Amino acid sequence: MKLGSRQITSRQRSVIAAVLLACALVFIAVALSQWLFGVGLDPRDDTLRRAAGIGFTDEARATLFSILPVALPALASFVAPDTRPGRVTVRLTRLVYVAYLVIGVLLTLSAARYGFDDARQLAEEGQVFIDTRAAVERLLLDAVWLTLAGIGLVLVRWNGTRERSSTPKPVKLSPPQA
Repeated sequence: MKLGSRQITSRQRSVIAAVLLACALVFIAVALSQWLFGVGLDPRDDTLRRAAGIGFTDEARATLFSILPVALPALASFVAPDTRPGRVTVRLTRLVYVAYLVIGVLLTLSAARYGFDDARQLAEEGQVFIDTRAAVERLLLDAVWLTLAGIGLVLVRWNGTRERSSTPKPVKLSPPQA
């Protein structure tokens, strides 16, 4: 890979890929923290309300369902060299995508649970903040982000199988025929 007139070494590519993966992990970890541990001052603030985007700390959805945590792992696997550190980076990229998908699905289901429970919202809040239509819209948008991450996971897996081994398979020779 060339950058301008200077060629990037395998070691530099590994470092760049590691930094990209670390940035994606920071986004995922911050979203998880905002969702599970971002309790506001209001005693009604809980994980379901934060997942749905209601409350004082409602940035978890915006943090997780953005372009950077989806694109950075794919970019890291693209930049990673074909050497052993590059293959490790591809494996780590798969783990980052799996973490994104697991946390994303849980966040999506929590938001949908809150959004589809109009009776609970009315009883606890005195009004319905997220009606069924808004809950379905959010569910569809979240499904799009999760699909993009799933596509990234599949593409990284395809890339990883292509470069799995740089040594040819041994050829089995049969004994000489008489």
